[in-house]
Amino acid sequence: MKAIVIFGTTTGNTETVAGVVKEALVASGMEVTMENVTDVTLGTVKDYDLVVLGASTWGEGEIQDDFIPFFDKMDSANFKDKNVAVFGCGDSEMYPDYFCEAVNMIQDKAVECGAKVINEPCKIDGDVEDALEDVRSWAEALAASI
Repeated sequence: MKAIVIFGTTTGNTETVAGVVKEALVASGMEVTMENVTDVTLGTVKDYDLVVLGASTWGEGEIQDDFIPFFDKMDSANFKDKNVAVFGCGDSEMYPDYFCEAVNMIQDKAVECGAKVINEPCKIDGDVEDALEDVRSWAEALAASI
């Protein structure tokens, strides 16, 4: 089974989380590619059994800047019946009304594009380092669900 983890990052936190997701999926026996969203084309998703998308939330519920062009063109990619999972970083203390809104937006867009969301999204609150074991458990559950 082939998976791709596509992430957008500004501070490096989402990339750290993507790396943990990749490690857990590899440990489950998957062949995994990890790509910064700036280095991937929408057509790439067709080559994978699982597409994992990750972006942080900024300000009042905005998607991380690098991820926006990919997000805006998702409907032109072939997400029909594609297994998709979403993760992202946010801060519920600073932005309680917009906590991980980017995760919700990406997941909703994937569903609109025909994707099959196979797991609850992984929403990391605050310091990423404190959540890495939870991320690993989420990715292991993700691998087991396919």
